[in-house]
Amino acid sequence: MSALLSVAPLAATRCKPPAPRLTFYNWGDYLAPEVAERFAAREDGAMVTQDFYLSEGELYAKLKVGASYDVCVPIDYQLTRLQDHGFLRALDLARLPGVANLEPKFPPWRADERHGGGCYAIPYLWGTTGIGYDSDKVDPAPTSWKALFDLRYAGRISVIDSKGDVFDQALLAAGLDINSNDRATIQGKIYPMLREQKQILRAYDSNPARALVAGETYIAQIDSGDLMRARKERPSLRYVIPQEGAALWVDYLAIPAASAQSALATRFIEFLLDPEIAAINANFLRFATPNRVARERGLIADADDPQVYPPADMLAKLYLSEHWVGQTESLVDKLWLELRGG
Repeated sequence: MSALLSVAPLAATRCKPPAPRLTFYNWGDYLAPEVAERFAAREDGAMVTQDFYLSEGELYAKLKVGASYDVCVPIDYQLTRLQDHGFLRALDLARLPGVANLEPKFPPWRADERHGGGCYAIPYLWGTTGIGYDSDKVDPAPTSWKALFDLRYAGRISVIDSKGDVFDQALLAAGLDINSNDRATIQGKIYPMLREQKQILRAYDSNPARALVAGETYIAQIDSGDLMRARKERPSLRYVIPQEGAALWVDYLAIPAASAQSALATRFIEFLLDPEIAAINANFLRFATPNRVARERGLIADADDPQVYPPADMLAKLYLSEHWVGQTESLVDKLWLELRGG
């Protein structure tokens, strides 16, 4: 009898179910490590396992083949297409009371009635895409997107390795809206500009911050938070939103249709909506948070930095990309493939 009793605690330990695991399909380095640790502490050791992608196209391709991620981070202009193809799971807002903490201008994303309505994504972080430069190498400070076409910096320039970003900076340099659907102008003016620019680029770069820090580039198209973090390693780096304006983007949290842990995924999204957690994440990543309560409580370190939270006059010059959805999309896709291949 005593022998059986002595074995019981060991048996109970062996029968303890494994900690739940949440798979997070994310941009690289886009979650503060402390946030994952705190979630594990709250959820009985739940592990957040991340897999990373470098482009919106990778995310689309993985969801298309039914990859069973639990949470993903689509950018604003992807949402309609992902939802329309059935790649995202509808969210139950009753289980996400933290949405009340969001700024009114950053509400949960809902499909329109033509696509069945319903909520499918929650704002995660937002920012701008501007110019990063080394103030020790670039003088005077750039004020225009034309700086990325300047022969003085040939071989020391990079633009983000993304169709949208590459065409955005050229359209803005030409004085046009990034959502221009003028096919003749895109093909006859913007594409030749990009062909010429390619000759002086160091690279189409998916990690422009690394090259700036290493001194491989002097000037680059870059996302705001990426440049802010890079300044810790190279203090001479600066960020500017050019006079022509820039892209403003919002990244969202969504649950893929193939998720095997949708309840845990919902709790993770709710966890990220907590003002304290949102502040930890934003302060680490140096991107802007849509969490109104976090800002009102004074938890955001960059709240007064106009490069992170642009003032009203600067916001008026920022554009939300529509990514040429419609007839122009196929043309831009074709030109991008030619540009990258030739």
